Amino acid sequence: MKHFIFVCCCALVLFSAGCFSSGDVTVEKVSVEERLEYSSSMIKAHEGLMPESRNVLGNFLLNDLYRNESERLLEKLERLFRSEPRDRYIETLADCAFNLGLQFRSDPDKASRYYLSAVLYAYAYLSRLDKISSPYNPSRLGMLRIYNLALTELLAYLSDKKLLHSGGYELSAAAGQTVHFTLPDYRMAIQREKIEKVLLCADYRPVNLTHVTHRSGIGVPLIMTHRRSRGEQGEVFARDMVFPATAVMDFPGFPRVSDGRRRFSARLIYADSRNMDKISLDNREIPLERDLSTPLAYMAKDPPPFHFLFYMLRPGETGAMQGLYRFEPFDPKRIPVVLVHGLMSDTRTWLQMINTLRSDPVILKNYQIYGFSYSSGNPIVNSAAFLRAELKKERARIINAGFSTEKFDQMVLVGHSMGGLLSRLAISRSGDTIEKIVTANGKYKLDEMLEDVSETEKNFIRDAIYFEPLPFVKRTVFIAVPHRGSWMAGTWIGRFGAWCIRLPRKVIEFRRSKAFRVFLSMTGKEKLDNTGIDNLDPDNVAIRYLNMLEISQTIPYHSIIGNRNEAGCPGGSDGIVPYSSSHLDHAESELIVKSGHSAQKNPLAIQELRRILMLHLRSLEKKNGDEK
Repeated sequence: MKHFIFVCCCALVLFSAGCFSSGDVTVEKVSVEERLEYSSSMIKAHEGLMPESRNVLGNFLLNDLYRNESERLLEKLERLFRSEPRDRYIETLADCAFNLGLQFRSDPDKASRYYLSAVLYAYAYLSRLDKISSPYNPSRLGMLRIYNLALTELLAYLSDKKLLHSGGYELSAAAGQTVHFTLPDYRMAIQREKIEKVLLCADYRPVNLTHVTHRSGIGVPLIMTHRRSRGEQGEVFARDMVFPATAVMDFPGFPRVSDGRRRFSARLIYADSRNMDKISLDNREIPLERDLSTPLAYMAKDPPPFHFLFYMLRPGETGAMQGLYRFEPFDPKRIPVVLVHGLMSDTRTWLQMINTLRSDPVILKNYQIYGFSYSSGNPIVNSAAFLRAELKKERARIINAGFSTEKFDQMVLVGHSMGGLLSRLAISRSGDTIEKIVTANGKYKLDEMLEDVSETEKNFIRDAIYFEPLPFVKRTVFIAVPHRGSWMAGTWIGRFGAWCIRLPRKVIEFRRSKAFRVFLSMTGKEKLDNTGIDNLDPDNVAIRYLNMLEISQTIPYHSIIGNRNEAGCPGGSDGIVPYSSSHLDHAESELIVKSGHSAQKNPLAIQELRRILMLHLRSLEKKNGDEK
């Protein structure tokens, strides 16, 4: 029987075309050879030496040494450079060292010596010799490329040797130099002990992302993995959380490049590439390489089979997955954008949107992303109360940690599908509407109705009956939201899905209370369908009562609506929610995109959210200007 239910539930997912969709974001692992195609300057790697390097080898009859006596070649080129310190000679040194490392790839210990030499020579050029003001200098681009690619291979070697977090060891370079490594410098927004693994972005390629957020500069983009755990101040990161970073190798006290020194000190710098634009090497500011897309795609890889389905069907057993999550470390200087997913979904559904929004430097600088995760099998009123409680708890945590809430109090809520209903209740006023419904216009006393309910449940019920718009939410965006329900909930698929849901014990126990029995008798029904799917039925009491509540007139809200057949055309449906259910008369703006129900992944919908976020910034700037 259990297997039958599972198969039927799978059919439910496949045929309902709900909030879950195929083609989700992930990554694919690439070969060691393909790692070279991940070029730091986004210029495809050369096949062998650069033309100028070939010229230098030919002019000084060094081609035989390049082919047969590589270490002698580097020594001779170094002598040539010391006698006449021309940029071209140090460029040739870096180029030859890197390409020789590639030739010896089958011997990692030997290859690493050449990669280390290539990093040294490229660093010498970038930190001391590159005095040309033009950003289009081809030598600068070539040295950036070699520095980044050689450091990528060297980091892969150090990773295999488990040395990425170590110090106190020495490596020999190909031309006889010795490099002593000190402990790495972590310039991250998270502590070192919270970093689980360090991976190379070059080893992966994003799949199904519509936008690549990659900026050229110096360094090697990294994926830093982090266990989902509570920090000292109670913060919780999203499931399988990762952080983007960039590794740079610095050589403190680097000498004049022509003095022939044979010993060097080096340190790896792990920089927070989301928050750092430049890095200083030997007192020279150089733009930092940044890849925000590959780490985000890595975060989505290998989701548990049918995890979204289990999440919906077993709300009582998935409590650890529920709550307010961060997609990045907290920053009191950035405005929160809280993303609330829909039916049969979780925070992963937002990765396409997060990735594209982060590509905008203004959005990246001014906003931080949160996700709210909940089991969509729970009654909507429960989930909405949970959202309000989690947001209040986060604000209290920020205050207790000694941070300002100035930016937090400019929050933007973004809700997709059922998540939009939760977001709507966060900016609505209950007044006495729900109280009258529950007590049959005062026929019953609420305290008497709750007499056999625990104190915890009493508080929860009161919070669900009496609430005001959250004062720190200043704007809301509704995406494909069934404000008046969806026909799908009333079909056999919807009813079967609701039947499969096993509500949490506290919800079941409440159904046995006097309060629920009185409310049930008032509705004239023998039982009340009360799962999240049931609540989406246009005839369900919950969706009808929701539409009786007043939305705050001081909080602007916007609608993004899907139409499967035509963009910009009121009417029709996204396949799940009709326009007549998604439309709100008093929305500040409304955009209709040609899309199915997963409109949050539509590029034009994402650009509309970007426009709204920019509008939000301008409105705050104007308000602050008026107040001054």
